[in-house]
Amino acid sequence: MTNRPTIVLTLALAALSGGCATANLDCSAGPKPRCDAATEHCVAPPDPCRYIPPGTSNDLVEIESSPTPAAIYVDGNYIGKTPLKRYLWFSSTTRAVTVVAEPLYPGQARQEQHLQVPPLPKRLSFFMNNPEKTVGDEAAVR
Repeated sequence: MTNRPTIVLTLALAALSGGCATANLDCSAGPKPRCDAATEHCVAPPDPCRYIPPGTSNDLVEIESSPTPAAIYVDGNYIGKTPLKRYLWFSSTTRAVTVVAEPLYPGQARQEQHLQVPPLPKRLSFFMNNPEKTVGDEAAVR
């Protein structure tokens, strides 16, 4: 008989050592369930590239930034550095998905896009040298 705590520890270590998706993994293979019936004791975190909650609408979105890479956050959760492809999803209670590009280099500004859903775009682009918008900025009001 297999010792279950050992299995749990092994799966957790596999997740920490890169057993799950890396930040720039190509996600074109499509979504997959968190665990199949054969791995009912799966405790590794879901693959952020391919895990999609049941009952949601989703699409593969290519996210890029120029002239430099940027750290990308979707609804406050870090998903990787550009360029990358990720499945973004929304449910019947989602009004918008927020995608933020945080600069990795000085002299660049945080960029943010609010995606009204549905639909999800196929591609998102961020230009990291755009000035940051402030509340009093006329360009932010338009």
